[in-house]
Amino acid sequence: MVDLFERLIEARIPFKENLSGKELSAYRGGGKVALVAYPESVSALQKLTAVAEEYSVPYLPFGLGSNILIRDGGFDGIFVSSIGFRNIRAEGNRLTLGGGVALKRAAECAAENGISALEELTGIPASIGGMTKSNAGAFGKEMADIVSEATVFDFKTGKVSKIPRADIDFGYRTSGETFDKKMILETVITGCRSDKVKKVSEHYLDQRKKTQPSFPSLGSVFKRSAPGVGIGYYIDRAGLKGTRRGGAEISAKHGGFIVNRGGGTAGDYLELKRLAHDVVFRKFGIDAEDEIEIIGKDG
Repeated sequence: MVDLFERLIEARIPFKENLSGKELSAYRGGGKVALVAYPESVSALQKLTAVAEEYSVPYLPFGLGSNILIRDGGFDGIFVSSIGFRNIRAEGNRLTLGGGVALKRAAECAAENGISALEELTGIPASIGGMTKSNAGAFGKEMADIVSEATVFDFKTGKVSKIPRADIDFGYRTSGETFDKKMILETVITGCRSDKVKKVSEHYLDQRKKTQPSFPSLGSVFKRSAPGVGIGYYIDRAGLKGTRRGGAEISAKHGGFIVNRGGGTAGDYLELKRLAHDVVFRKFGIDAEDEIEIIGKDG
């Protein structure tokens, strides 16, 4: 990695070495990532990916780590951070948001400009790029309802292109293969005019606080089994809420979440995830599908 580091320094691309899941993942646990790079332009992205390819080092786009679990053995590659792409522009009923913009800031901008679009999603601790790729949603609203287009950097070609909404393969908590090997630089969101955006956002944020745990987590562990029915319902019926392994717990407040009560490892999380999956399958015949992304090596 030493030569690779020197090349990144020459290219003036900021980076940090050996950051752990405690620093990178919203779960606040997990293994180390060999390198996190912080490009701030398309040119920097092109140089970074060229160097990574030259040294055969794997790399992945990275936002705020809101749904990524890094196995305890870590990831011997590069996280390509989107934090350098945080432009925001409001025009009429449209918001143009850099992929690295946190939802919290995007929601504030929407409220400041009277654009109704993101209220139901308020409180999700994610970046706009990550939310677009995963088609994040809450309270009946999802990104597919409001995204007009996305601008992406293609890691394979090194080129930038725009993808209109019609060409994004949105589904439940997925965008299919639309953004594979790509990094979302910008998302355009279209809403409608309203003078009640802040008030409605506060309502949904309050609802989230009432029903979801405050401990570090990756949000919902599993996708819904059917419209309106979360796997947390079945985990609750199975009597698993409050079950602990090490520092992790199937939340006593909401069975669909696994939280870090202090010192939780990725292994603790995965043990509880397997337990919940297997018990729900055995009792109810439901084969729960992961909503989170798991990367890296076993510890």
